[in-house]
Amino acid sequence: MADDPGRVPDVTGMTASELERARRDLLVSLSLAFPGSAVRVPILAHITAIDAELAGRARRCPTT
Repeated sequence: MADDPGRVPDVTGMTASELERARRDLLVSLSLAFPGSAVRVPILAHITAIDAELAGRARRCPTT
């Protein structure tokens, strides 16, 4: 995952279980970050990228 704030994190190479684990870990980190802290921006960017990747995979391969 890139540290460049202008770049969307590339999570396409991660498995579904890796994405879920990373998302949980990022949510924990987010909950520990002070409101207004600069670290919240990249955490939220990574969570958004993970959510988009999981949603895209769900659209491509519906389970029903």
